[in-house]
Amino acid sequence: MSERDGAPIALTAAEMTDPVALLDRVGTDSPVHKVLLPDGMPGWLVTGYKEARRALSDPRLGRSDEHAGPDLKKYLALYNDEFFRHSMVFNDRPRHTRMKQLVSQAFTPRYLENLRPKVQRITDGLIDGIVAAGETEVIESLAVPLPNSVICDWFGVPMNDREEFRYYCGVVTGLAVSTDENELGAAGKYFDRYLGELIANRRVDGDGDDMISAILHGQEDNATLSDIELRANIFLMLTGSVETAVNMIAGGLLALIRNPEQTARLRADPSLVPQAVEEMLRIDPPVATVAYHFAKDSVAIGDVVVEPGEHVVISMPAANHDAREFPEPGRFDIDRQKPHLSFSHGIHFCLGAPLARLEGEVFFTTLLDRLQDIELAVPESSLEWKPSYYVHRLMALPIRYTASTARG
Repeated sequence: MSERDGAPIALTAAEMTDPVALLDRVGTDSPVHKVLLPDGMPGWLVTGYKEARRALSDPRLGRSDEHAGPDLKKYLALYNDEFFRHSMVFNDRPRHTRMKQLVSQAFTPRYLENLRPKVQRITDGLIDGIVAAGETEVIESLAVPLPNSVICDWFGVPMNDREEFRYYCGVVTGLAVSTDENELGAAGKYFDRYLGELIANRRVDGDGDDMISAILHGQEDNATLSDIELRANIFLMLTGSVETAVNMIAGGLLALIRNPEQTARLRADPSLVPQAVEEMLRIDPPVATVAYHFAKDSVAIGDVVVEPGEHVVISMPAANHDAREFPEPGRFDIDRQKPHLSFSHGIHFCLGAPLARLEGEVFFTTLLDRLQDIELAVPESSLEWKPSYYVHRLMALPIRYTASTARG
């Protein structure tokens, strides 16, 4: 019996974020599987690395809901919201290209390198705040404050607004598991209103050195975005940059705790930290599932032909653990060279990837310099993850450590 003829496999959120459990459930005989997502939405789940890479860059798979079959419309809550549907992540060429031309200026190498001293200062301050205590909960003390402070400073989000901003970001990432459609609608209204006010203030000020001001100056020279597109894409940059880095920091630190021999190598040679960050991203992708690809035409993926209107879902954990491409995929190995897919591929490659890498490099270099003997403060079996199949977010990561007697 072919994959097309068989019954779909109903997956849980926990299975979709755990590559071992997922591949045990769907098998490895085929790189494409007929599934039901945790919210019941049908789709073809791509678990093979090569197949995922091709699918992510195949123009016959569109992100716009105009290509989705009628039976899928009831699952597309994000598209139903007038705010979210105007971000480039839900659009195809040429609209995607038009949007990306302007907002990509936020992540040029020059801008990012100018951020390095700020990332270092924020990291130093956060570790100053916990170093003497000997223990901390990483999510609240380090993983959230670092990228939240970096990106909110960069985009000029006032300090008093950041807690509410963070709350609504959590609502969006819980889509289809811990978030219902009413909550999603409230989040869309909040971001639409709040970012509209923030942009209006920047237009009045006129001379700010934050990224929203830079984007507005770009609009003056070449007005490529409508007002709602401007708000929706600034939302995308803000939330995506924070969520990716939070999960990378927490998941990466857990990987180091689990692999003391690799950690010792990094302490001995900090120049290895950038490649260690890549392995952290591979072994535990911050964004686990890339859903909402719809076939415009018949598309062959692996041994399956996806018909027009059908839904294709990419599993980042499974693709990054494809044993055909990554020998012993569950082993944390900072010497791996093959690129992972954790930042996607093709035209929807994550714009915030260079920022996440910069934050990871600075954070882990500094942490390993200042803290020794890092270990879990609770049994690993007690760790819990956010109920979501889109992101892989630890709810808490309590650790113990000692302060380094000498700093590099």
